[in-house]
Amino acid sequence: MDHRILTSRQYFKLLLLIYGVMLVAQVGTGAVFFFLRSTQADVMHDDAQLATILQYIVPGAALLLPIVGWVLSKRTLRNITEREPLSDKLRKYQSNLLVKYAFFEAPTLLALVAYFLTGNQGFLGAAVALVLWFLSQVPTKSRVFSDIPLLPLEESKLNDPEAEVAEMPIRD
Repeated sequence: MDHRILTSRQYFKLLLLIYGVMLVAQVGTGAVFFFLRSTQADVMHDDAQLATILQYIVPGAALLLPIVGWVLSKRTLRNITEREPLSDKLRKYQSNLLVKYAFFEAPTLLALVAYFLTGNQGFLGAAVALVLWFLSQVPTKSRVFSDIPLLPLEESKLNDPEAEVAEMPIRD
């Protein structure tokens, strides 16, 4: 398996790309479901029984899953030690972000599907609230510095946009 060396600038762009793709997935799905629901309202029937069941599931998932993702993220980040190579720390941080973001995306998509199937505006509101909460999770350099135990030399490397900081495997 080949490896690609990433500079600090490329690594932070990769984190922003991951974040952006997950944000676009949530917002795009919401826009499509809202458009479909509003243009097809006369042919789509509201399912009251399903809405009754989902009125407990969606808020529970909307509150619980992001908190679980945050707790798992903090627990995983505590396992990163100062002694590890910077590349390993950054790879673990990237994987951690993917899992954390998935715990935001899942309840958002659940709320959007619930809105689409039932027409309940409350579910759409929950999805919007989750997206707004997700907006506060942007991966920044200062967040990386506070989340990962870094040595001073590693911090200076991350502050230099052209410094080689991570080695990522490339799949053919």
